[in-house]
Amino acid sequence: MNLKKKISAALVAAAAFSCLMAPSAFAEKKEKVGKVELVIESDIREGSEGGDLEIEAKGDNTDRYYIDSWEITNDTGEAWRESTPPKVEITLGVEDEELYYFSSTSNSNVKLTLAYNAKRHFDRAKVLDVKKKDGGATLIATIQLIFDDDADMSQPTPPSGLKWDDSHNGSGSWENVTSAKYYQVQLIKNGAATGEIHDIYNMSYDFKKQITSAGNYQFQVRSIKARNNAKSSWTRSETWAVTDADVISLGNTLSASASSSDSGWKKAADGVRWWWQNEDGSYIASDWKNDNGQWYYFDAEGYMATGWIEVNGKHYYMDPASGAMFANQRTPDNFWVDATGAWIPGM
Repeated sequence: MNLKKKISAALVAAAAFSCLMAPSAFAEKKEKVGKVELVIESDIREGSEGGDLEIEAKGDNTDRYYIDSWEITNDTGEAWRESTPPKVEITLGVEDEELYYFSSTSNSNVKLTLAYNAKRHFDRAKVLDVKKKDGGATLIATIQLIFDDDADMSQPTPPSGLKWDDSHNGSGSWENVTSAKYYQVQLIKNGAATGEIHDIYNMSYDFKKQITSAGNYQFQVRSIKARNNAKSSWTRSETWAVTDADVISLGNTLSASASSSDSGWKKAADGVRWWWQNEDGSYIASDWKNDNGQWYYFDAEGYMATGWIEVNGKHYYMDPASGAMFANQRTPDNFWVDATGAWIPGM
């Protein structure tokens, strides 16, 4: 009986020892994943909204783990800024939980490399935090992409929405360009730039002091990009036909530039239409003008009319090419106009 008890006790002890040793022996079979190396590609751009990225594992141990998912955690839908670069949470998993595990949560255990396109817009990627869960089967790395100060060389956006103030006080305005550091503005008179280019840090400018004579005025604006000081193309406003009365209402004294030598036909800023400047610098509008025996009509904006027009209830035909009024003849569409140029119904 004593022998049997001893044998039984020995067997129980052996079994207990075996149970105690099993987990340790099992753990010894697992291997560490080792250093994690990730290559990051991205189309995210500073000054632009949204964007995405791709992440690929690299190295000789990629058979031990895989990239499960990644998520940009601070995308608010607004344009990316240097002060708020993208943060990404990357989740990794081991290929076989029976064989491998993540052992380290040191930031230095995760190596980040920027791919070709990402290098054009980011200076580097850095690891912010590393943690593991599921007994080392899962590794979560939080990283941040740092914008390169000199990377974004894309062309700046030209300003839009240019307009003169409705009250005609000499002020022009435009819509904000989010990527602009500041704007440059210049006055245009009769299609030609006049005066200096001014640097402006808001979305309006008062040209009042520069408007000292009658003429067709526009202004042009371009944006200067904050990232690299690149200049956009110029954008021009609509035309404001300024009269002598407008100049005086602006508080200015008429300049002597509007002399008799400047009177006559003038081509509009659009390079297509024509207008007539009087000797005092004003222009004809809603009225007739006889030049070298030919009659011309100028609309309410001061531009020479062409084709069929109606004046005081009568219809006239103006040559589409020259603007001269037809008289005592048939128009191209076979209507008769008399000596005064008026259309005679029924003829």
